[in-house]
Amino acid sequence: MSSSKMKEKRKRKNKFKKFAERARCRWTDGRRENRDAVLVIDYKNVELLQKLITSQGKIYSRKRAQAGPRAQQRIKQAIKRARYMALVPYTG
Repeated sequence: MSSSKMKEKRKRKNKFKKFAERARCRWTDGRRENRDAVLVIDYKNVELLQKLITSQGKIYSRKRAQAGPRAQQRIKQAIKRARYMALVPYTG
């Protein structure tokens, strides 16, 4: 292998860090003391719920929604209630 190829290979390896920065919940600001104080996730807030659903009607994952476990549970429950009340469609 030539030296230029080796340098390219090293650059690619250094590109990926060993440990990524830990994801933070945007609903609780990522703080443990705030984990019960989730921002208002309500089935009546249709505009917010539309942002958390794909065009096919699927609920975004925790990673995509930037939500912690509790916030994701509340998002899921709010979307299901909104679907039942016909505020949000079941499918796109």
